[in-house]
Amino acid sequence: MTDAIMIHVHKDMLPVYREILLEEVRVIEGVTHAEIIYSLNFWLNVVYDTKSITSKKILKRVKQWDKNAVFF
Repeated sequence: MTDAIMIHVHKDMLPVYREILLEEVRVIEGVTHAEIIYSLNFWLNVVYDTKSITSKKILKRVKQWDKNAVFF
């Protein structure tokens, strides 16, 4: 089963770090899609397989790059 989460990342994060973060999320086992939606104020959209990973583990990885990241 797949699910999706939206994680807000800080807009002041350097673009190079946003790209690194995006690549790190994309290679997480169970993640099937990840993109930053700039038009929606820097929301990271992540689609993942719930049998392989949880949203909390994805957020934990994102928080390594942005300690204030939150998801809804």
